[in-house]
Amino acid sequence: MTQSEKEPSSGPGSARGDCPRVYAIVIGQGDLPRSLLESARAIVPDIEGVVALSNLDCPIMGLGARLEQTISSLPEGDVVVFADMFGTSCANAGREIKRKHPNVVVLCGTNLSMLVRFLYHRRKKPLAELIPFLLETGRTAVQTVEL
Repeated sequence: MTQSEKEPSSGPGSARGDCPRVYAIVIGQGDLPRSLLESARAIVPDIEGVVALSNLDCPIMGLGARLEQTISSLPEGDVVVFADMFGTSCANAGREIKRKHPNVVVLCGTNLSMLVRFLYHRRKKPLAELIPFLLETGRTAVQTVEL
């Protein structure tokens, strides 16, 4: 990674370091949420306020309640729900929660690039800028490798 590609530093000297904290829940099938979060942690160690939530051993009807409980366990603030795929039980649980919680944004089709960028920028960008940035990051991360 070249110096220009590195993520800007955060902290007292950062221009946007005073944005409200945004929390996150990574929700998906089986071990995927935990694996994504652990992989992101290897790149960005500060994952405070980010929780992995699996549908493993959870009936479809109970997933929404589990997600609701997880959101309630977070401090007050905006929450991004990173769902594995559009149309899954996990994404649908997110959609149901969104109806009750206007501070929740649900993103579907989550990949590691989105999660890493979220961790780097969640304190630097307001939510209105962060969400389109994450969507674009996710889209551009999916590419073919040409020789």
